[in-house]
Amino acid sequence: MNSLLNNYFGIIKKFLPDKPKGTAVGIDIGLNSCKLVEIKKENNEYELVSWATESSRKNGTAEAIKTLIAKLKKPPHTLYTAVFGKGTLIRYIDMPRMALDDMRNSFSIEADKYFPFSQDQIYTDCYILDGDKKSKQMAVMASAAKKEMIDQRTQLISSLGYQAEFIGLNPAALVNALNFSLEKEDEGKDEIVALLDIGESVSTFMIIANKSPRFTRDIFVGGTDFTKRISNTLGISLDEAEKLKCQPEKRVSEVRAACESTLMNIVQELRLSIDYFSTEKSKEVNKLLVTGGGSLLDGIIDVLGDNLEMEVASWNPLKALSVSPEINVDELNKKALQLGVAFGLALYEYD
Repeated sequence: MNSLLNNYFGIIKKFLPDKPKGTAVGIDIGLNSCKLVEIKKENNEYELVSWATESSRKNGTAEAIKTLIAKLKKPPHTLYTAVFGKGTLIRYIDMPRMALDDMRNSFSIEADKYFPFSQDQIYTDCYILDGDKKSKQMAVMASAAKKEMIDQRTQLISSLGYQAEFIGLNPAALVNALNFSLEKEDEGKDEIVALLDIGESVSTFMIIANKSPRFTRDIFVGGTDFTKRISNTLGISLDEAEKLKCQPEKRVSEVRAACESTLMNIVQELRLSIDYFSTEKSKEVNKLLVTGGGSLLDGIIDVLGDNLEMEVASWNPLKALSVSPEINVDELNKKALQLGVAFGLALYEYD
């Protein structure tokens, strides 16, 4: 993988001795569902071995993960997962240039300058984003997550009989997946690209310059909000609304009208973020890539493009992967936009 992938960090990373070779499994644990991606690497080529999604609404998260793992041909030796949303933060900081270890020691003492949490409540980490050693200043990506969130996630994985070798943050996993795609497709490397992942309850917005993240924020609107609006406006069940959201058929105008106010909230947040970045960095965003389950809403790409007045495209995070012959490609394509985080997590196996 490229050097940037080696630069990405998680809140907790444990190195296990004599890690057996095999496939890598990333699991994205969402509000109402869990997503699994299994990949393997051979001769510098990556293949999608299997994937699955499972609702956690009825039986809970632990049972959903058990169901996903049971679908694998072989049980994984470890699981890669992440946390997201409230209780996590990523900051981009300019600091005097110093060695990474010195920076981490300094940062651990001064973390309260950058995060609205007391130091005894969070795990933190940071990394240098630019390699220009001639400059006296350096760009630093710093992250924090509440210890309660990390500890609960670790306990969950341990209760299933697995070791949580890596617990990271969803935004870092997404950029991991995006950089893989850009490298494989050999395009967009020098562009300033924005990425919007519309999840179930939280949408993650990032701006990436030269494959390096420079802006990250959470927008607390997601696909569930679209579903609720459709359900309430049209007087149908949430299950019916979920189906109609992705396949409105003859009710396109009704679905779009029901979701308009929620979608405009996202547009407003995106516009504020893009304007802030452009003013702060004196750089223009070239393109917006959209992914996540919420991006399956019919017509959303056109609405975002028209309102933001920029190029907007749907991003399939698995597009650059070869696919096992055992996988039904048609079924995969229906769900691929939901698998970016899980894929990005699985990639950490090969860093």
